[in-house]
Amino acid sequence: MKDVPCRVIEDLLPLYHDDVCSEESRTLVEGHLSQCEACRNELQRMRAGLPVEEKVTVDRNSDDRVMKGIASSWKKGRKRSFWKGIVLAALLLGCLVLTYEGLFNWDIIDVGTEDAKVTQVSLHEYKMFYYLHVDDGYAIQTMINSKKEDGTLYITAKRPIIKRKADATFTFENSYEFIDLTSQNAEGKEVKAIYFGTPEDRKLIWKEGMDLPKTEQSVLERFGME
Repeated sequence: MKDVPCRVIEDLLPLYHDDVCSEESRTLVEGHLSQCEACRNELQRMRAGLPVEEKVTVDRNSDDRVMKGIASSWKKGRKRSFWKGIVLAALLLGCLVLTYEGLFNWDIIDVGTEDAKVTQVSLHEYKMFYYLHVDDGYAIQTMINSKKEDGTLYITAKRPIIKRKADATFTFENSYEFIDLTSQNAEGKEVKAIYFGTPEDRKLIWKEGMDLPKTEQSVLERFGME
């Protein structure tokens, strides 16, 4: 009789307790009680007048809703993680690009005057020509002119942090250059001195009162001038 499910016996116990069940049901219940301690205890509770323990009914729909909610939260979590990964990857890529640009392409390092020579300074129609030679083996990528309030003009050569070897592609380090004094004077105070370098590290190119020779025709032709 132990093979009879307890839930079946539990349904019959109230009838058995009140002695209103059929003889077949009584035989079935008593056979089960002889082998099942849990059901015997349940009968004792009834006889003692104790409240019968309430059976918990499983709401399968509620379980389904819970599982669907868990699945939905998991999917949302995966989606958030995916987009977080995309954003972090984009930020990392941006940092790498900025780092590369900063190291190789941003001209932020001033070229010192130790290996620099400025020669063949000359004048032609308010244009001052000079020949720059920087002999340290590295290319100059940018030349910047900056004039101070006192009329001093600085010609500063610039490089990125990671320097490139000088070759035929880069010509600033061995080339003729010129300064248009007319345009420089039009910006404000007249130019009174010109230096290569920076206020802290400089070499004089020209200053007010210095006589300059006339620019040679071969130099002018380099710039398409007569």
